[in-house]
Amino acid sequence: MAEQEEAARLMEDSGLAFLQGIHFLHSEWLWAWLLSVMVVTLLIRCRCLGSLKHIPAVSGSRIYRHPRYRLLHRLHAQEAKQHRAAVSLSRWMVYVLLLACFHLALAHPYRLGRELPKPPEYRDTLFIVDTSISMMLRDYLVGGERIDRMTILKGVLTTFIDGLQGNRIGLIIFSEQPYTLAPLTADYALLKSRVSRLEPAVLTGNTTNLGRALIYTLQKLKGSDAWNATQKPALILITDVNRSPRDLDPAAVATYLHEQGFRLHTIGIGTSSDAAQEPDSRGLIYEPTNFALLEKIARQGGGQFFWADSERSLQSAIRTIQQGERRQGIAAPRYVTVPLYQWPLLTGLVLMMLLQWFGGRGQGYAG
Repeated sequence: MAEQEEAARLMEDSGLAFLQGIHFLHSEWLWAWLLSVMVVTLLIRCRCLGSLKHIPAVSGSRIYRHPRYRLLHRLHAQEAKQHRAAVSLSRWMVYVLLLACFHLALAHPYRLGRELPKPPEYRDTLFIVDTSISMMLRDYLVGGERIDRMTILKGVLTTFIDGLQGNRIGLIIFSEQPYTLAPLTADYALLKSRVSRLEPAVLTGNTTNLGRALIYTLQKLKGSDAWNATQKPALILITDVNRSPRDLDPAAVATYLHEQGFRLHTIGIGTSSDAAQEPDSRGLIYEPTNFALLEKIARQGGGQFFWADSERSLQSAIRTIQQGERRQGIAAPRYVTVPLYQWPLLTGLVLMMLLQWFGGRGQGYAG
């Protein structure tokens, strides 16, 4: 007995919890139901609204008056009045029930389902990567062996992509000409595949044109949803630029980007002197990185400058930028909405079909 009572209580609690979890997208239709009921009541009282099922009266071709016609007529009138009152009440209840079903459907009831994944913790990140021929210079030492700049960069970018699951990442490469290798996307397999294929001076030329690359980035941002976004993506420029053509001032473009709400960070690859030059440079002219120019670009772009003097420092620089680009504010939890409007709508339609069906049977029987 106690188990049955406990089961009944649990069922009652679950039913109440289900009802309490129902929300309405257009709750004004619930209040409009009261107005509809008032209008229907007025129409029925004025006999302006017919029944949903009409049974025609049976009349013969000849009428004979009973000797006690007046008495029978008076008794019949009393019964008819009572019958009409009962019919009006039942008719009113049917209309009220139908209106309740349809108004519930119009109010669009729903309940909350499973919680949606939380938005990414960090902003989107757009990398602007130098792929000029100087990225072939081997001035990094890893385990006592010289490694070229591009190999170091590709390894760090791959690690960074793995650590930003849930965020969108984009990749623009440049040297003489800029090129979008991957737009902002969360397809990490595509990103890592594109990064693994990076080679110096293959797609975009040999020398570095920093101003043209930033102008290209500006144009691409203007044509995307990132331009008007509340949380704008972080821009990370990774280059070993020594000098850039003077036709476009990269610092001026960085200033404009910052005025539009973007932050441009710069990371310098290589060294600022000839001390790390390889004895056998394989015919390449060694050019130190212009750290002063990168510091100015970062300052004008509202970001920070970092020197990646080793693979570890490059990872640290990207991680520091990532920590500084957290999304502002705590997003409210989001849930899947499960619509429920179909159930009152289906109930109302089934009720109308049943009334029409029984009404049709009554007419056939009366005939």
